Amino acid sequence: MKIWQLFFLLLFQFCLSQKSTCNNRLYFEFLQWHPQKCSSFQHFINSNRPIYILYDVNPFEGFNLRRDVYIRWAVFINHLRRNQIFRDVRLVLPPYPRLYHWKSISLNQENLSWDLFFDLHSMKKFAPILDYSEFLEEAKIFNPPSKRLTIEIDKTFQLQHFENMFENGVFIDKFEYHNCSKKKGDFLQQKNLETKHFLCLKFQGSASMLTRVLKKELKAATDPWPKLFLFLNGEIVLHDNWGNEEFWRARRSMRFSKELMNTAKDFRLRKLNSTDKYEGISRPVNWMDEKEYRGALGGDYICAHLRRAANQIKKILKELNLKKIFIASDCSPFDFKNLKSYLPREKVFRFQVIDFHQRDLIKDGGIAIIDQIICSRARYFIGTYESTFTYRIYEEREILGFPKSTTFNTFCKNEDLSNCVKNAIWPIMLLDGENL
Repeated sequence: MKIWQLFFLLLFQFCLSQKSTCNNRLYFEFLQWHPQKCSSFQHFINSNRPIYILYDVNPFEGFNLRRDVYIRWAVFINHLRRNQIFRDVRLVLPPYPRLYHWKSISLNQENLSWDLFFDLHSMKKFAPILDYSEFLEEAKIFNPPSKRLTIEIDKTFQLQHFENMFENGVFIDKFEYHNCSKKKGDFLQQKNLETKHFLCLKFQGSASMLTRVLKKELKAATDPWPKLFLFLNGEIVLHDNWGNEEFWRARRSMRFSKELMNTAKDFRLRKLNSTDKYEGISRPVNWMDEKEYRGALGGDYICAHLRRAANQIKKILKELNLKKIFIASDCSPFDFKNLKSYLPREKVFRFQVIDFHQRDLIKDGGIAIIDQIICSRARYFIGTYESTFTYRIYEEREILGFPKSTTFNTFCKNEDLSNCVKNAIWPIMLLDGENL
């Protein structure tokens, strides 16, 4: 064995022992440097086969539902990689397009990365994920150098609902392949993505069924590694076990970006005289170190996710002997002023950016998350029926350790307190032997 062969052999073995991704990079760089000398390293191909799973979501779906869709895919990928052939699988996060609720037309809100809103370092402790920019960097390794990077997806699946989802009144997990025309437009709103094959897949059921689809593709594959698969309309895939321990591990890992956390922290201190230190809110740096806790108290304000319902807000404030109310809403300044007029003796707050520069930095999605951070630390929260925004706050308060009685509350649809349908209560669940 030559010296260069021995060097790379030892280097690859070190990378593999560290469970690092550097072996992927080194291998593909080696292919570029010495394409004629790769036969002696063929065994590394068998032990190192990166698979990239990309997914997209219906462009009309909102910001908060997309977080739930991510959890479905992250839990699936986390289980998938326990299979030997999928041990080097990665989940590529789709860039955010301009969403319906992001109405600030003066802002550039196209093609936004996840690290603008979330702490990806924290999320990667649960599942092997890549922000799209990170995926592009890895793609440069296995694509020949060129002025324009073009990435070829091995197969794109257009997920579709079955016309009849309930056969004889029963929902059955199933999928079927169908030939169909290629989707018009750019995949993931990216002009550099192309696909070799396009197929429609009628699908109903949990994400784990996709394992059968992927195994079939790998068995039939003849092209060299790595493998890239794209699933369009990823929201069609359901949770394997919604609300179970793995769901909550994925959800706990989804901590918000430091910038948004600091902005919310500053607002709470300035406007609400509220800090975690004196309100029973304690969260370790690493979500994996969280322990069972139900002692969170929250600041001396309540939070409401609703534009109106002034009478219900007054009733809650009186019962809790509080005077401050934070409103989480994308309502217009006129609507907010109108709500305040119904609460003349109370102190009514909402988050507003300091200037255009701050709005440009955090975007409309960041403002929504800041609202959720502030609501998650209130003494009492009351939300809207079947609102994904409300659900995300419920989850955050469960993680922080608030009593269920101060979290799972829902506004009545009518001010006369009629039609008071409540949202479901789902407590946080823990793995056996886990600290939290």
